[in-house]
Amino acid sequence: MPNSLTQNLCRMGLLSLLALSPNAFSQQQPGAASSNDVTTESFQDWEVRCQRNAEEPAPCAMSQLVTHPDSDQPLMQVILDYPPQIDDPVMSFFVPLGVRLAAGLQLSVDNGEPIQFPYQVCQEQGCRADAPIEASMLQQLRSGSTATLSMIDPRGERMDLDISLIGFTDASTRIAP
Repeated sequence: MPNSLTQNLCRMGLLSLLALSPNAFSQQQPGAASSNDVTTESFQDWEVRCQRNAEEPAPCAMSQLVTHPDSDQPLMQVILDYPPQIDDPVMSFFVPLGVRLAAGLQLSVDNGEPIQFPYQVCQEQGCRADAPIEASMLQQLRSGSTATLSMIDPRGERMDLDISLIGFTDASTRIAP
């Protein structure tokens, strides 16, 4: 990984990465839910958060924070949830600034055929990209061991980040509508 990107990732820190995620976990206004309104469960390498809501089923999302193996610094956050507007789940990726946007991202499971998708927005904390996950890709994720997110770094070189799929099946079953 290029040194400048590594330095940006280290400066960004966990809190700034997680600052992007509240809207991905629910459709409510930021700050509207207190910590008492959210339950958290662990499924090996995945965490499931559910918002308690007495009027309807609790919306849940699953996430994983991918860290640099040598420094434990955050590299990316991955969130899977079922937005109410569409039938299929959506996987959201929060990556640091300094990536080439035009190339978009690619996601593959166990070196299988990748899906390509664009970035949606970049803010101070980093960039977000959402990938609709069709049934066939969801099955690959559930039966796979590693997913790989590929992006282009500032120097034009491909950078691959591995996402553990250990616990994915149980977590995705837990959040399914």
